[in-house]
Amino acid sequence: MRLLLSSAVVSLGLVGGAFEAAADSRTEKFRDRGCDVERKYDKGGKYEQKVECKPGHQHAFRDGRRAGKEEYRRGRCEIKREWKEDGEYKEEVKCK
Repeated sequence: MRLLLSSAVVSLGLVGGAFEAAADSRTEKFRDRGCDVERKYDKGGKYEQKVECKPGHQHAFRDGRRAGKEEYRRGRCEIKREWKEDGEYKEEVKCK
């Protein structure tokens, strides 16, 4: 029992060290409500996010009647959005 506990503590220490090294920059990819999301974080404070939705999911119903584009800035971030008549939706966020 004691050996098991000490090896678990050593394992957690190694994993914790790996997270510190990865904290400099990392990429996350996942699905959220039918959309593919990719996020990138950089050591210098830069951040990027890309969202792509297929027709019939989350943002796709925003304006199903016509296609459109938006580009604007929010604080230190530049945001680009595009949606098509068929319901496809794309969004890019870049922060410096």
